[in-house]
Amino acid sequence: MAERVPEFALLIGVFLGLSATVSAAVLTGALFRPLLFGVVVCYPFVAFGIVRSDGPTEALPPRVILGIGVALGVVTMGAALLERPSVGLVPALLAATVVVLPPAAYATRFGAGVNPLSPMQTLVAAVAVGATFLAFAPLLETLSAVLGLVIGLSGALYADARGFRPTYRQQRIGIVAGVLLGLSVAVFGLAMRLPLDATTAAAASLVVAPSLFVALTRGRRR
Repeated sequence: MAERVPEFALLIGVFLGLSATVSAAVLTGALFRPLLFGVVVCYPFVAFGIVRSDGPTEALPPRVILGIGVALGVVTMGAALLERPSVGLVPALLAATVVVLPPAAYATRFGAGVNPLSPMQTLVAAVAVGATFLAFAPLLETLSAVLGLVIGLSGALYADARGFRPTYRQQRIGIVAGVLLGLSVAVFGLAMRLPLDATTAAAASLVVAPSLFVALTRGRRR
C-alpha cells in the first residue's frame, strides 16, 4: 500500500481540485475564484505525490504538465478579465503567473526542454520584464511590483536550476546593488510624490529579490 501513496495523492489531488472547481463554479456562476480555489486544493496533493514518487515523470510527463499549467493560466487570466473587468490586467497576470509557476517549476526540474533560450538569456529576459513592472508600479498599482518580483525571481531560479551559478562575490554585489536601487527608488518616489504604497512595494522588491535568491539557492553556492 505504501508504494501506491504517490499515485493515490495525485488522484486525490486531481479529484478534489476538479470537484472544488466544478462545485464552486456551479454554485457561484463564475469561474475565476472557483478555479483558483481548485488549484489551491489540487497542487499540494500533486506536489506531495511528486516528492514521494521515485519516478514522477512516468505518470506526469513534464511537457504535458507544463501545457496543462499554461492552459490553466490562460483560462485564469481570461476568467479574471471577463468576469471582473474592474480587477485590471496586472492582478489577472499575477493570478495566472501563480497558477503557471508550479507546473513550470516541475517541467524545469525534470527537463521538459521547451525553452529555446539559454539560462542567461532567460534570466536577462525575466529581469527585464520584472524591472518593467517594478518601474511602472507607481503608475499602475502595488501588485505590479509584486508581479515584477515574482517574474524576476522566477527567471533567476530557472537559470540556477539550469546551471547558472553566481560566485559569492557576485552574490554580494547583487545584494548591495539591490539595496542601493531600492533606496534610490524610495527617494525618487518621495521626491516626485508618487503613490507611497506602490513606491514602497517597488523599493522593497528590489531590496528583497537578490537576498531571497541567495537564500533559496545557498545549498548550491560555489
